[in-house]
Amino acid sequence: MLATAARSSKELLAPRERPCPYCCSLIPQDAKKCHACAEWVVGTSGGIAAVVLRLLALAWAGLTVLAAVGLWTLGQGIVRWVWMHAVDPAITPQLVNLLLYGAIGVVLLKGMMVSVSLGLLARLAPRRPRWWT
Repeated sequence: MLATAARSSKELLAPRERPCPYCCSLIPQDAKKCHACAEWVVGTSGGIAAVVLRLLALAWAGLTVLAAVGLWTLGQGIVRWVWMHAVDPAITPQLVNLLLYGAIGVVLLKGMMVSVSLGLLARLAPRRPRWWT
């Protein structure tokens, strides 16, 4: 009799509770969110805000690369002009190249920093269950 009582109580607990996949605490079988760790235990999506932030990050990275290429093209024209006209002996093509590559480096670093930051913000967007939206 004891064995059947233990088995029946085990069968009663099994369908009603399940472990949370994140913190392993027991949650009801039909729970959508864990009460202990506040994680969703159903399929989730990042929502529209995360998608928009990711697209903005990609667009910003593309514009940064285009700006760097444009700056390099403009700089090459300036280097040729300095080479041909040599107005001041202190301004040499090497100095112009140094300033040009420094400016391109700053543009690329700052642009990529903003792009990565937008991508990280997209990852921090609150997640909602798929049935929520």
